[in-house]
Amino acid sequence: MFNYIKILLMSVVLMSIGSNAWADTPPEINTPDSHSVEHKGTISLYRVQIQGLEFGRDKNRIDAEIIVTLDSQPDMVYTVRLHEDSPPVNKVLADTLRDAYLNKTPVTIYHQIAPGKKHVKIHMIQLNTKS
Repeated sequence: MFNYIKILLMSVVLMSIGSNAWADTPPEINTPDSHSVEHKGTISLYRVQIQGLEFGRDKNRIDAEIIVTLDSQPDMVYTVRLHEDSPPVNKVLADTLRDAYLNKTPVTIYHQIAPGKKHVKIHMIQLNTKS
């Protein structure tokens, strides 16, 4: 009896781990994940600031070194942290945003759903072909 309970518990744990691992993975490249909001446009502002400076106030306060706005969403601010404990990909995100800004390349910026927030953290960038 104990072995059946143990097997059942292990199965439940493995199923939940498996479903969580696939939850953020879109089924195809043209389908965004269900946890993201996407905004398309051309970068109209690319700002770099030293670590420790915050941007915004109250619920829109954010601690980041890279601050970006899009021409299509001028009231939204998109950010990337470059702290020592930030993932290495954040440097790639910052460089990609800079290149897109300098070359006026249209981008799609993805961020987590954040109702009511006007300052959000970027978690994915896609470069789009020029129209």
